[in-house]
Amino acid sequence: MPHFRLIAVDDHPVVVEGLATLLLREAPEFAWSGAARTYQELLDRIESLRRDEGDVRIVVLVDLNLGDGGDPVERVRELVTMNTRVVVLTSEVRPIPLRHAVQAGALGLALKSDDGAAIADVVRCVARGEQGLSPEIAFALASDDTLVPQLSERELQVLRLLADGLPRKSVGNRLNPPVKLATVATYLNRIFHKYQETGRSVTTYQDAVREAVRDGYLPRPDDYVS
Repeated sequence: MPHFRLIAVDDHPVVVEGLATLLLREAPEFAWSGAARTYQELLDRIESLRRDEGDVRIVVLVDLNLGDGGDPVERVRELVTMNTRVVVLTSEVRPIPLRHAVQAGALGLALKSDDGAAIADVVRCVARGEQGLSPEIAFALASDDTLVPQLSERELQVLRLLADGLPRKSVGNRLNPPVKLATVATYLNRIFHKYQETGRSVTTYQDAVREAVRDGYLPRPDDYVS
């Protein structure tokens, strides 16, 4: 396997320190090139490596939620265009953003709670140009169609407005084109039914917003810049 450099980006230093220790022990064939706490710092590190070592091969381990309001999918896409191979590290299985990351070009998906050997296996797969998934994530994505309802863009627009705190009676006027309150109720009933078909108890719009956040259709409150 060609020599690869590993760089991680995560806004929690303890996580990065633990990851570095695990990978240095479980994957000594890779050279650890440090960690970044921000996306811009990551870009600077990649540029520095390329400047010092030429067309060096790089695997980047990326936390999707850096807490700075950036679009994680666009960042994955940018890193891929920079000829780096991307492993997404996540603290929880949220199928929708993980699928979007794969569609943007990420080859690897791993949980931060995975043991070092599992993460090292994912990194090795990615270094070979193959897809690498930790077992729990692989199961979640394979079961996505039955575990996560497929919500339409219109249904998501309704949930986004409600999640932003807009009163239910005002949602229809904010849609394009505007719709009546009865139509908004129809959208919500469809959402409730789709979630109920997956075995989840969703009977109010608050329930629907909660489950949409859980699945990754909507950002969590801490995904926004504070």
